[in-house]
Amino acid sequence: MTSQSLFDSATMRLTLWYMVILMTISVLFSVLLYRVASDEFDRAFGQRGEMSRVFVSEDGIIDVRERIIRDSNQRLFTNLLLFNALVLVAGGGVAYLLARRTLEPVELALEAQSRFSSDAAHELRTPLSVMRSEIEVGLRDTAATKKSQRELLQSNLDEVQRMQTLTERLLLLANNHTIELTTVDVETVAVEAFNRSIPLASSKHISIENNVAAKHVLADAESLTDVLTILIDNAIKYSPENSTIVIESVDQDKSIELRVKDQGIGIPRADKDRVFDRFYRADTSRSKLNVEGYGLGLSIAKRLIELQHGTVTVTSTVGKGSIFTIKLPKV
Repeated sequence: MTSQSLFDSATMRLTLWYMVILMTISVLFSVLLYRVASDEFDRAFGQRGEMSRVFVSEDGIIDVRERIIRDSNQRLFTNLLLFNALVLVAGGGVAYLLARRTLEPVELALEAQSRFSSDAAHELRTPLSVMRSEIEVGLRDTAATKKSQRELLQSNLDEVQRMQTLTERLLLLANNHTIELTTVDVETVAVEAFNRSIPLASSKHISIENNVAAKHVLADAESLTDVLTILIDNAIKYSPENSTIVIESVDQDKSIELRVKDQGIGIPRADKDRVFDRFYRADTSRSKLNVEGYGLGLSIAKRLIELQHGTVTVTSTVGKGSIFTIKLPKV
């Protein structure tokens, strides 16, 4: 049974329970109302001694008081029956909507888990397939030399390291660990992230301007450095050669913003809401960039910033570049 069918089944069961509760309350209320109203009818008409007691009809002599009470009870019963039928029909629709609303977080969690498992399996399948094909070729090569075997082992080691990096990132996203927050100087963090990004920037002839001032935020220095490094590396990957990346800080009333600006290809409007999703990578088919990676960097950055009670957002214009903004509480 698929997750969707499980969710539909759970929705119908919860809807049924809502309807049972609703109809139980409605029926009990109707029974109570009917009994109280009947007693009031008897009491009211029973006190009218001056009322004519007879009514002549084709059937003979009928007590007017009894007929009025009987007709009133019949009308009340019919109205209550119609009311409960209306509650059953309208309540069914409302119960279904409430069930869907109640289970919506569960549905989203199931979809996220299914997508995460599928994407993780897909990413792990690639290095495993490469290793298997290389090993099979190596085993069939009867004229293999020590040098070729060494190259084979080195290639396999590279793939193992790729899988290790991937699994470590997946564990980071999956674990609900906490981060101890302290006073952090964003200038020191920016310098460290700048130094980490120099080799990759130099390889593409990209310059980085560090305009971050000495400001203090409530954060974790190592995690914040990792996030800033991820954003700078992301900017480098999606920027053309000989362009410039700017890191700057903006002092707000109760927070400090760290911004990473690039002159890259930009992000289409349809992709901006998904760039922080796991394994998601914007379509770069219209550019000449060959971007490597798993599509996990921005997801990790968002996760680490959320653990520090901050936010990370992006604004972008296609063909002109993007601005990633980290917002953290000021000390």
